[in-house]
This record gives sequence, structure tokens and C-alpha cells, in this order.
Amino acid sequence: MTATPSNVGTGPADIDRRLVVAGLAVLVACPQVALAAPDTSWTLVTQIVTGARIGDPTVLDLMIEAITSEFGAAVVDKLRDAVLARDAASIVEPFPDSAVEAAARRFVEIAYTGQFHAGTTLGFHQALAWQVLPFAKPPSICGPGFGWWTDPPASL
Repeated sequence: MTATPSNVGTGPADIDRRLVVAGLAVLVACPQVALAAPDTSWTLVTQIVTGARIGDPTVLDLMIEAITSEFGAAVVDKLRDAVLARDAASIVEPFPDSAVEAAARRFVEIAYTGQFHAGTTLGFHQALAWQVLPFAKPPSICGPGFGWWTDPPASL
């Protein structure tokens, strides 16, 4: 039987700061554990090519997974590098590599429609189209009150 310090309870809500710091120290001391910074390059790529950030990191991961399955990891890596190498004036120009250009167009399509594969709309409610169409809402999202859809848009 192990001894429990008197200032630490047994429930999850009873964990104190010292116990958390001790646990983190053990993780850092283990040679098998690598604490790497998250890859934020795709967040930046998404902002550059779509003009907006994807709010849900899981949706961004699914977007990358979808274009990887369609175009291959090598093309997706080239896409990321090509976007990050462009400046503001040249980002609108097509990429010289046709596979990279096709992957870029598909990536933007997924971001705005939420349709990862034909007939699959996993990120539908997070799709950027709903952010750029302030007068529209995704189906199944209720409005501010009954009959809201009959009111004219506040602004266009």
C-alpha cells in the first residue's frame, strides 16, 4: 500500500498543483516522451489560401487527411511549402506544378464547403461558406426565433 500525502484527496477534483507539477516532471524526465510544439504551418496555410482560420483543429486535420488521400503526401508537402514560400502579391497566381495547383483548389473547396469526400460533409457546419454568407445559416441550425427565415437580411 502506498502512502497518500495528507493534502491530496482521492478524487479527480482533489488534485493539487504539486501533484500536477510532479507528474509533468516525471513525463519530461522520461526519454521516450518528446514534447514537441504543435505544427502550426497548416493553420497559416489555411489562412493564406482561404483568408480565414479553421476554428476546429480536428476539421483542419480531416482536411489535410482528405487531400493527402486524394493527391498523396508528397504533393501535400509541396503544397504546404509552396504556399508558405509565396508573398501576398503572388499567392493568387496558379502554382506551376499542376498536381499542387489541383490540391490547392481542392483544399479551398473543402474549407468552404465542408465536403471532404463525395457525399460526406463532416465539417459542414464549420465550413467557411457560412462565415462569408452572413444572411445564411447551415441547415439544421435554428435561427434567433420562430419564422426568422422569412425576415429580409439585415445587410447584404
